[in-house]
Amino acid sequence: MKLIGARQAWADSQHEANASITGAALEAAASATKMKAPRMRRHEVVFAAVGEDKEARIKVARQRISIAETRRTPLGRSTARAAHLAMMGKIQRAIGTLPFQVQQFGHFMYHPMPTMQHVMNAVALITARADLSYLTEQKRQKAYCLITMALQSYKSEVRGGPQWGPARVAEDIHSFFGVSIDPKNWTRDWMDLWDALRDVIEQADIEAQHPVWKVIHAEKEESAA
Repeated sequence: MKLIGARQAWADSQHEANASITGAALEAAASATKMKAPRMRRHEVVFAAVGEDKEARIKVARQRISIAETRRTPLGRSTARAAHLAMMGKIQRAIGTLPFQVQQFGHFMYHPMPTMQHVMNAVALITARADLSYLTEQKRQKAYCLITMALQSYKSEVRGGPQWGPARVAEDIHSFFGVSIDPKNWTRDWMDLWDALRDVIEQADIEAQHPVWKVIHAEKEESAA
């Protein structure tokens, strides 16, 4: 695994890039168990006479026991893969030291396949940390919806996209929650809260990345030694 940065390392630690169902199936077929064809011998076996027979010579077929010869190389048994798996383990253990909701926030941001659980916990984390106490009840209800949009906007930013503008936020919050905000009054009604939410999200992001950066720095120092 290349250690370019904490965000990349987080994503790469959650999956094996070279592993695929098709690839595994093809390799399994190529390295399938091969059995040597059984060989037959005929042996003459002498049994003691029974009754009126003085002696009975009976030829019996005896089959040599066939042993399956398995010629299989375990998928990806290589130094590179072993190193990749070891690094995955180190990053995952580092992530595991974080509080649960911060872990979930990080998975929302960087997991290759984020789940609804990740989304819900990321929203819950930012909701708990954001100061919404000064808002009216009506505005606070819309602010809860705005948190989801702020998370998606920040996620777009860290991937090189632009921060969402008022029109995009108003459109998505209405289509997702059925809640209306007027983008024409964005500066007056929502911009301060939007900027504050982004700051809270950024701090959570820094916290989530911290133990992963520690692993990266330790690995680079070890390599340089």
